[in-house]
Amino acid sequence: MISIKSVVFFISYFIGIVGFLSVVRFVSLPVSLIFLLLFIFGVVNDRKDREILPRWLLNAVSLAVVLSLVFRFSLEDPVVPVVETLLILLGIKFLERKEFRDFMQIYTISVFLLAGSALLTIDISFMLFFTVMFFSVVVAVVLLTYYSQDKNLYIEKNTFKKLVSRVLFIPALALPFTAFLFVVLPRTQQPIFSFIPAGGKGATGFSDNVSIGDVSQIQETETVALRIKTDRQIPDDVYIRGVVLNFFDGKVWYRRIPAETAEAIQQIKNPVKQEVILEPTGSRYLLGLDLPVAVERIKSQKQEDAVFTANRRIFSRIKYTVVSDLGREIKSLYIDREFYTQIPPSLDERLWKLAESLKGESPEATVENVVKYLKDNYRYSLKNLSVSEDPLMDFLFEHRQGNCEYFASAAAVLLRMNNIPTRLVAGFKGVRYNQIGDYYMVPQKFAHTWIEVNIDGVWKRYDPTGSSSYELASRQETGFMERLSLFMDTIEYIYITSIIDFNLQKQVSAVKKAGSILNQVKEFFTGLKVYLLYVVGFAASLIIVILLVKFFSASPEKRLLKKFLKKMEKYGYKKRENEGLEEFAGRINDNQLRDKAFMFVREFESYYYRDKKIDRKTYRKLLTVLNNI
Repeated sequence: MISIKSVVFFISYFIGIVGFLSVVRFVSLPVSLIFLLLFIFGVVNDRKDREILPRWLLNAVSLAVVLSLVFRFSLEDPVVPVVETLLILLGIKFLERKEFRDFMQIYTISVFLLAGSALLTIDISFMLFFTVMFFSVVVAVVLLTYYSQDKNLYIEKNTFKKLVSRVLFIPALALPFTAFLFVVLPRTQQPIFSFIPAGGKGATGFSDNVSIGDVSQIQETETVALRIKTDRQIPDDVYIRGVVLNFFDGKVWYRRIPAETAEAIQQIKNPVKQEVILEPTGSRYLLGLDLPVAVERIKSQKQEDAVFTANRRIFSRIKYTVVSDLGREIKSLYIDREFYTQIPPSLDERLWKLAESLKGESPEATVENVVKYLKDNYRYSLKNLSVSEDPLMDFLFEHRQGNCEYFASAAAVLLRMNNIPTRLVAGFKGVRYNQIGDYYMVPQKFAHTWIEVNIDGVWKRYDPTGSSSYELASRQETGFMERLSLFMDTIEYIYITSIIDFNLQKQVSAVKKAGSILNQVKEFFTGLKVYLLYVVGFAASLIIVILLVKFFSASPEKRLLKKFLKKMEKYGYKKRENEGLEEFAGRINDNQLRDKAFMFVREFESYYYRDKKIDRKTYRKLLTVLNNI
């Protein structure tokens, strides 16, 4: 026998945890810990059937939590504060003594949490959480109706299994219908809720400004920043251009309006067309293989320094097409030399001496000297980076180690001090080919910064960093976990391209294919005889009747009676239609069999004919008597 109360509580805990897991990666650690503590205390209270705090006090705390949202709400990041508030409210609900409305509120808040996660990202995990939540809530609501009628209700195990299977049949039917709507309803390239910023910061290691040493932790993560699909093989150490930074205040590089006029591209020499799936960055910059010359399938603007921007900040995954010309350099008809040689005032005298010592006979020689000096005398590292008031001086003259931002910043400043126009470029270096899915992955840790130097009107790329995360990763052997990661990312990629990106063009194609199949089916059935259709109809009707009979199955009492009569038939005694149970048992000739039959009949009648519910103990007792016959 199964207790409906235990099942309702268990599935409510499960739904709450599913809601929590759907948003845990977006909320802060303190909020997650608060929810887990409230949840654990709530489970303990339910087990001991006690109320640790009065309901009025919990309601007051809930109101205070909601009011605190006013002070934490921001137009720059409206979703996460709301989700965190809902999560704490859900934890408080688990502390309360639970009635019907409390369970329903738990289900509602959990569903809202899942909806909130959809505003932050829609990846394959959302589909999994949605499916689990959908089925769980349907089952929970049905069982909750039984619980509201009788809190001490017990159901026989087989009956419970049948009940749950029939309840699950409802959402199982709804899923194909949902898939049908997904196919036929048109969608745009722009997400419906794209006007809602999902967060103040992007998810990738790419940033629209560079603060020296600021992204070292991001550069150590394996999370995918973007995926690239192209028909051409591209070098593993390719550069992926994002944003050009041209103003330095001593600690941070910023982007100002480009002070140049670039020459129009007449002919693409080495074109590479790529389909880019970019994870949220929080900025407006679109990434592409260096050098991007055109962006398609999304509204964008191109700047003179080959930087492409979207018409809004990227707070959700987007997909677009980039045409790049690998190896091309930017030719400028005009640049503002003073703008591109700007340096912070009052630089340390040691820096001026170093810049002077590296000056060559020509601008090209000076660049080579600076790049070689940095590569030969400094070590690439992501650990123990300088956090002093002057990180650049600390890098050059004290610690002599740092990540790519230290190397690029040092090179740019030393070159600008020698009156050579220089700027930083932030993006990624290196790709990882996913052979399973036939596309290229770019993890966050491949985020990289390099420099571009203008020599004789041409911007040329130089990389003063002796190593990078890409080089370090390429030296490591591919292990089991990395192969597993590639496989899981392939599933994510298929989900993105087949489900999320199932656009109107693909819908039309799918409908045409479906129409073609329907025409073939129609032609097939036209050639069949009419009587075959009657056979199919009869078979379908028979299946429906069987399902209905199973659906309205007998109660446990009737099943016991049916089992008793069936056992008597094995001994050669069949109950007549208008014969009572005691009358039927009285005409059994075998004395021992008759006594056992009477024992069952009298015990059974004491419940069945007095409208008493057979509890678990009585049910087992009757079943034992029945089995001994």
